[in-house]
Amino acid sequence: MVRPFFFYFCRMRRVLIVFTVIFLLMLLLPATWEGVHCIRSGDRFQPIDLLTDVVVQPFVREKSIAHYADSLQNEWNSVRKQGVYDEETLEKTYDLLTSFKGAVLQVNSYTSLDTMSNEMRVFSRLDSTLGALGENETTLKKADSLVKILYEEYSSFSVFRIVQMYRKNGFWTSRYLRAYEHRLEEENAMVKALRPPYQTFVWNVFKNPGEKVVLGENEWLFYRQDVEFLTRPAPLDPRARALDNPLKAILDFKRQLQEKGIALLVVVVPGKPSIYPEQVEKSMAPLTGKDFSHSIQFLDTLQKSGVDCVNLFSVFAKAKKQDKQGDYLYLNRDTHWTPRGAELAAKTIAARVRRYDFATNFPVHEYVDSVVEVARTGDVATMSGLNVFGTQKVRAAVVRDTLGAPFKDDYRKAQILILGDSFSRIYQTDAPMNAGWIAHFAKEMNTTVASIVSDGGASTLVREKLARKSSILKNKKLVIWEFVERDFRFGADGWKQIEMK
Repeated sequence: MVRPFFFYFCRMRRVLIVFTVIFLLMLLLPATWEGVHCIRSGDRFQPIDLLTDVVVQPFVREKSIAHYADSLQNEWNSVRKQGVYDEETLEKTYDLLTSFKGAVLQVNSYTSLDTMSNEMRVFSRLDSTLGALGENETTLKKADSLVKILYEEYSSFSVFRIVQMYRKNGFWTSRYLRAYEHRLEEENAMVKALRPPYQTFVWNVFKNPGEKVVLGENEWLFYRQDVEFLTRPAPLDPRARALDNPLKAILDFKRQLQEKGIALLVVVVPGKPSIYPEQVEKSMAPLTGKDFSHSIQFLDTLQKSGVDCVNLFSVFAKAKKQDKQGDYLYLNRDTHWTPRGAELAAKTIAARVRRYDFATNFPVHEYVDSVVEVARTGDVATMSGLNVFGTQKVRAAVVRDTLGAPFKDDYRKAQILILGDSFSRIYQTDAPMNAGWIAHFAKEMNTTVASIVSDGGASTLVREKLARKSSILKNKKLVIWEFVERDFRFGADGWKQIEMK
């Protein structure tokens, strides 16, 4: 009995050794593949980041920010001697401040400070103050004080900052490791090589278009965040209290504009599944955006709080009844609307703006349009990583003035400023150009407009851009703030309260 057991044990041991070796080879294969790729291509080997972020980056960062602190102080002294504070004179100051802010913001290869943290607020305040200098030189003392604060804080090497960096953002923190793991998954040469055939296999066998995409009826594609927004707790639901409160940010922005004599009009764009739920799932056909989207409740709350809003949900739900095959309000494989949807939004917003008392005093500038055909590759199709979805042809009306010049923003004469996300960008600054809702809104209103657009960043980033150039608000009567409804939950950088100057 002992002898057979001994042979059985030896065989089991050999099997375990073989499996262990195979497991280790599989574990080391991605790193080995990446190492060979980096040697051949000259690209950096990502695991080295862990070492450099411990022994190199903290000291490089301290040296860099000390350099920028000195340079900013010297440049500001030079500007003060000249006594001129126009954009041309301040251009180098702005550039140094931007580089300085970036050096402080980026802690190491994988983590950065929150743009609204205490460390970054001084930078934002100085940026806004510099923007106001051309119009109001009484802010000079404040600019002097802010430059001095930055110089005293960052001009010398700080062991304390290094210790804080290790404690809050070191490689052992979950935030750092998550970012490291994500980049490793996205940039690994083996993953890049194997992902396309794997995705194609999964699509062909399981009809799975990827983690960011929801496959609907008739091969319509939906951005997963658009669908998740409708299935998760509403923005003001107590279960969503961990998120930034969009109501507070909107009311604060309205207050700041009101102090400058500027009105605010909020435009919440319905996500595609709010208008076409039946294309997500046939059983959802009785539903429609004007009834079941969280955003309806939020719009009611905004209006009760004194914020002017445009309700595109009911307008789009009504217009949807006029759909023809192939002529919808949204693109089949994209998050965004078709030119038809964009033009309907422009007309609806224009109708609301005409109700303001000051609307009759807008500077007159007339426009015409001409229809062109353009092929669109859906952004959701691109997110899937699959090459199985074709382009969609749409007809868009390109806007020009009556002299034939292309539509363009007029920051000086326009009394309307538009803040928006990719719904303001599509057709406007990409193909076919000047055919988005902004251009058509200007055509409907017969007036010039100006715009600041940030893809995916209309919740906070677009206001940060405005805060840095707040002089744009001069002579403005109205700010139209457009953002898609999913931003209530998924907006880039959340819903921070931005101090305007």
